[in-house]
Amino acid sequence: MATIVAAMTTTAMFSVMLSGFTSQAKADKREAAAMVLKLAQETLKSYVSSVPTEGLYEPTGPGGVGRWASDLSGNWALADGLHTITPLLQGTVLQPGGTLTYTVTSSPCLGAGIAGTAPNNELSCKTVNFSLVYPDN
Repeated sequence: MATIVAAMTTTAMFSVMLSGFTSQAKADKREAAAMVLKLAQETLKSYVSSVPTEGLYEPTGPGGVGRWASDLSGNWALADGLHTITPLLQGTVLQPGGTLTYTVTSSPCLGAGIAGTAPNNELSCKTVNFSLVYPDN
């Protein structure tokens, strides 16, 4: 009888420990995901300029200014459309099987007196939506 009780207690303890390890691994992935998304958001802010007519600002120029090295599209970082920045996941727990993308949409800048609303216009207001998908196992 004592052996059965000891076996049941041991099984319960291992079950709790295994559950704890699994929960910790998932929490680590969620934390890494939050950090990667914050890094991507902060990096993307550096491609916004208040003076798009100045000489150093060339979103589509031959020098590649305005292009994000991690963006696999090779376009201006704030060009309308889907941008894949999965290389940012390298070296994280999200890398095997994870994908990171963002989508840019131009819209009129209401109240700003700016007429640039055409797609990819530097003067348009931009809406950016991020998507991070990774295996959670």
